[in-house]
Amino acid sequence: MVKTRSGSATVKPDSSVMNANPGRMASRTGDQTDEEDSDTQTGLAPNRVRRARKRPRISADDAKPSKKPRRRGRLDLMPTMNLDILFHILSFLSPMDLLNLSRTTKDFRNLLLHPSSGRAWKDARLQVEGLPDCPPDMSEPQYANLAFYPHCHDCDRVVRTVSWALRARYCPKCLTANTVDEFGRGSLQDTDFHLLRYLPWVREKGRYNRLLYLTKALDELLVEHSKTPEDEIKTLLDKKKKHAGDVMRHAEQCQYWSKSIATSRKYELDDLRRNRKDAIIARLTEAGYKPELDYGAIFWLQQQEKALFRAKILTTKEWDRIRPGVITRLDPVRACLLEEKVYGPRRKILIAEYAKYLQQPPPPGAAFDLMPNVADIADFDPFRDIIMSPESTTITASSFVPAFQQLPGFVPSWRTKIDDEFLDLIGFPANHGDSGKESGSDILQLATAVFDIYSHDLLMYPEVLLRPGFSSSSSCGHSRHDRFDVCRLRTQQFECQTWSATRNRSFYPISVFEGAVAVVRAAGFDPKNTRREDMDRLDVRFACGVCSSPGRKVVATWEFAIRHSWHLHRRLPKEIEWTLIEGDELANVKRYEEATHVVDLGSTVYCALCQHHIGDARLLVIILEHLVKTHGIPSDKAEEGTHYIHYRNTTSRRTMVLDKDGNVSLYMPA
Repeated sequence: MVKTRSGSATVKPDSSVMNANPGRMASRTGDQTDEEDSDTQTGLAPNRVRRARKRPRISADDAKPSKKPRRRGRLDLMPTMNLDILFHILSFLSPMDLLNLSRTTKDFRNLLLHPSSGRAWKDARLQVEGLPDCPPDMSEPQYANLAFYPHCHDCDRVVRTVSWALRARYCPKCLTANTVDEFGRGSLQDTDFHLLRYLPWVREKGRYNRLLYLTKALDELLVEHSKTPEDEIKTLLDKKKKHAGDVMRHAEQCQYWSKSIATSRKYELDDLRRNRKDAIIARLTEAGYKPELDYGAIFWLQQQEKALFRAKILTTKEWDRIRPGVITRLDPVRACLLEEKVYGPRRKILIAEYAKYLQQPPPPGAAFDLMPNVADIADFDPFRDIIMSPESTTITASSFVPAFQQLPGFVPSWRTKIDDEFLDLIGFPANHGDSGKESGSDILQLATAVFDIYSHDLLMYPEVLLRPGFSSSSSCGHSRHDRFDVCRLRTQQFECQTWSATRNRSFYPISVFEGAVAVVRAAGFDPKNTRREDMDRLDVRFACGVCSSPGRKVVATWEFAIRHSWHLHRRLPKEIEWTLIEGDELANVKRYEEATHVVDLGSTVYCALCQHHIGDARLLVIILEHLVKTHGIPSDKAEEGTHYIHYRNTTSRRTMVLDKDGNVSLYMPA
């Protein structure tokens, strides 16, 4: 049988490798007993006699068994094997595999980059479906490197986009550095500007959308153009134009193939994600979480745990590893499911029953100036125990009757709690005594307990506790996108939150308005122990020392005097001097107030027949409707003070002017 050249030939190992370890190469390439043959393989002289090295003597005690590590997976001898077998093995590899293999050792590089190995690269390329043929201006390894090696040809950064017409893969920075735009560059002469038409180009991505040409190709064309005789320039340009057209057409085919590969990969990844999602749903259903899945848990998990739904097959081993974490993530979903399906209907019953409770007169000896809102009521132990009772328990309106009987005993402790929180929130000036906190909530009953809300409003106690920031649902700090948030769900059910002075401490800074001290002192009382009831019983009017002038006094009640100071004079460096209006002047002012007193339908009031509670202040027109529907009192029969009471801080802020003749008119500040 005649042996073919390819069947009998082997690739000669690299000399540098042979010289680095001649003994090992000799043992692999020839017979170890043939000393002359081994010397020839290693490059040593055949007549040279080797002398054995003397080994040091080692005692029996020091002798240790030597274990040589077993070398596994070494492929450095593959280039020396039969070429038919080797290339048959390589025919199963992809172009990227050949690229990686050619970069492992010098032997593989010399073998795979040799022109005779082009068939191996072509076979690998033909395995890629739809990839256009290798262009004639590139070798097969160059084409494989361009199409499959995902790194920039300059900086080695990962780049997914290939500039097919430029036969290069560049990152945006290197693309700018290696190209020239369609308007040329500084060294390009106007007479040579037309040469750009004979080069392949790519379109710049971005705002300018310009055409880019490879700088190296332009330089080569300029050199070639300058060396070409005049009578051959047309032939040269026709040749370049044809070449550029071929490159652009091939680039268009490659671009189409690249997009098809990306689309195909996208669909493949989508299928993997969809199958993984179905597998997770199936396993959670088996674990008893079907109600949570129907409640929307799977979509919430996809938003919260995106890595859980990556494009990867879900194995049993992986599920056993991630299952505890997934179950833990579903705990908020199960809690919200209970809130909405079980506890929510019970809270709705409580809301309706509490509204009826407030419409009744308070129990004997349990009159409160301020009742909690329904969110706070639901936190009281008797109500919470009823709401949180087992799912199998049937809850009706009568179930809350015992809890409402205990309610008067819980309100005082709740009121003390919010007063303490409010005291911790504000800072009292020195004229209130020892920070105003040692006396507890008694300090809040003083006439000087008037509070500046971030220089936007002036409120008195206890109306200051009704400030929306303390219990309004709009101040909820939870994200609207976090659907399975129990606190947010409860806030939606009650349309408010439990009262808290610490929830929005930074958003609602509150301080005592010191201008109230001057008004109380002008009445002859001690600001440290004068209560609001004392000022109300005095029933006098005060004249502003800043706005008044000879023959003209600007007067107001004690509450409006404080508000007048805050609106017009709170930035004055000194305390305002107020004087009492007495005698005939006081009588004239009161008569004017009675004559001009008009109740505006836009005034804020609260029902005097219901127990005063947080959130009950409404416009007068709404309270009048409430009196008709709830208490059966016609609107024309409703009386101020009997059926409705003005919200203390929104009463008309009128200030009057008293002239020297005793005439009174409305004060209009300049």
